[in-house]
Amino acid sequence: MRVIAGELRGRKLQGPGVGELSIRPTADRAREALFSILQKWPVGGFLDLFSGTGAVGIEAWSRGYGPVICVERAPKALQLLSANAKGTGVQVVSRDVRRLPESAYRDLSVVFVDPPYEQSSELWVDLAPRIRGWLAPGGVLVWETDRQTELLKVEGWDLINSRQYGAARFHFLQTT
Repeated sequence: MRVIAGELRGRKLQGPGVGELSIRPTADRAREALFSILQKWPVGGFLDLFSGTGAVGIEAWSRGYGPVICVERAPKALQLLSANAKGTGVQVVSRDVRRLPESAYRDLSVVFVDPPYEQSSELWVDLAPRIRGWLAPGGVLVWETDRQTELLKVEGWDLINSRQYGAARFHFLQTT
């Protein structure tokens, strides 16, 4: 695993150990595709929820997004995230995403959410109303799921794109 582009291009990132299935980093190829699509939106504040190793947030920082905030609570993932973010401007927050208040963030260009796949639909319904208030006008939410999962229609959100990369699927949404 490595940073694809930007200031940290080529930097190796620590990943989970062999057999560690509770941490599922977004693959290099999928991250590269994700950031190619995100070029349509302005670079600004970037929030990475359920950050795991921090690969997506660190890639965002390397490409000029800022501030970049990565939120994770799992101890093993948090250890990897902290090690990977060292020496960058990425802010690491140790917190349960579900407990973030509506007033936690404002005016973000991108919110990237990569929850445990088996909880993705439930978390989408729970978090979508809160995330609306965190985005700047014209900002984008990217919700990662497994390739089979369709997100339920939630009031106030429009699905503008959906792309599949290997086992992952990115849903691009904007507020209405």
